[in-house]
Amino acid sequence: MKNFFCFLVLASFISSCSSDDELTAGPNTITANDFESLAGWVGGDQATLTKTRAHSGKYALEVSNGHDFSLTYDAVLGQISPRKLKKVRLEAWAFRPNPNAKGVLGIQIVDPAQDNKPVAGDGIYLESEVKEFNKWVKVSKDITLPDNLVYTQHLRLFLWRGAGSEPNYVDDVSLTILD
Repeated sequence: MKNFFCFLVLASFISSCSSDDELTAGPNTITANDFESLAGWVGGDQATLTKTRAHSGKYALEVSNGHDFSLTYDAVLGQISPRKLKKVRLEAWAFRPNPNAKGVLGIQIVDPAQDNKPVAGDGIYLESEVKEFNKWVKVSKDITLPDNLVYTQHLRLFLWRGAGSEPNYVDDVSLTILD
């Protein structure tokens, strides 16, 4: 019985400890994914889910020659929040092996009523945010959305290779409502 009690105390201590690197989902979280599961990440190139490198777990997203766009998170704005989104925070861990890796972790709002025409977009340009190579670096950007968005439009989140000729990786991606 004494051993069981010690186990419970140790287990509760371990579960109460947390780090800044932990991926957490709060009430304003749109998506938080370490790519060990793919909830909401259904569109795009399935081959971009990789075991080559990962910040946490076994999987991350990779874009490279021949795979310009990663898996894509897609959600209807009206299902994300009952009120209009004004500002979101995009965060992730990114890895660039060298200066030729120039990807973008981007969000885009598209209108399905107009053949998925983009109506807004922004993102984190890894070339300017990740200056250290062969190392996972935390990146973050607060993005203000335009006032003219409507509830039927879709928010998409993805990694894009851009003009880079080398692979880019992201893991532990989160998108959170700020305002």
